[in-house]
Amino acid sequence: MDMMGVDRAQSAAASLIDWWALAGVSHTVSETPVNWLAPIAGRDAAASSAPVHAPLADVASARALMPETLDAFHAWLARDTTLVEAQWPQLDAQARRVLPAGTAAPRLMVIADFPDADDLATGKLLSGEAGRLFEAMLGALGQARDSVYLASLAVSRPAGGLLSDQDAMALAERMRHHVALVGPQHVMLIGDKTSRALLPMADPVNPLGLRALNLGRATVDAIGIAHPRFLLKHPSAKAQCWRTMQILLEAMA
Repeated sequence: MDMMGVDRAQSAAASLIDWWALAGVSHTVSETPVNWLAPIAGRDAAASSAPVHAPLADVASARALMPETLDAFHAWLARDTTLVEAQWPQLDAQARRVLPAGTAAPRLMVIADFPDADDLATGKLLSGEAGRLFEAMLGALGQARDSVYLASLAVSRPAGGLLSDQDAMALAERMRHHVALVGPQHVMLIGDKTSRALLPMADPVNPLGLRALNLGRATVDAIGIAHPRFLLKHPSAKAQCWRTMQILLEAMA
């Protein structure tokens, strides 16, 4: 196959993954066969239909294992073998991790969902064409890459860019601890996956405005925007994204 054919195949695969993501598919595929038609007993059926929530004791114990300083947290993300990402079957122990960048107490902390292929290659979040658009967006906010704290929910990329609900919950709890250590004045969440993980409750009165990101003992104002990778494929969404960013710009003034 020539390079043009390879590019077409890669583009088709990426388009198919994005289509399923937009359709609402958010679960990775298990290799264990499941009999979906098997009858379920009444009590088990009720349990299976109930939403999954992490017990408060589990949340507290998970936080207790996380480092309490930002430098130690960075080192933990870089090396710890018990991270959620380290358990993903498609990744080996040497899978590259793309770590956060920035210093504590910034005016703005930016949180993406997970690294893209360009990010894994460069070791830097929001690289390539998406990174260039991201930097232009920061410029519109009067910020630059080196003036913000940039992180992602996951430090590795899940298969197909899909996160299970359980993994998203664990990564969100870790990120709340992370945000508390960073101590930003405002937070900008990039991508629908990120917003749904950290701001699960929609505000019907002000769906596009600032919302309180609960950190446990404190809150910080946060706002969600589309990911640059989405804007590159759907340019018509840029106008809405800019309107949302203007709300953040006014809050930061």
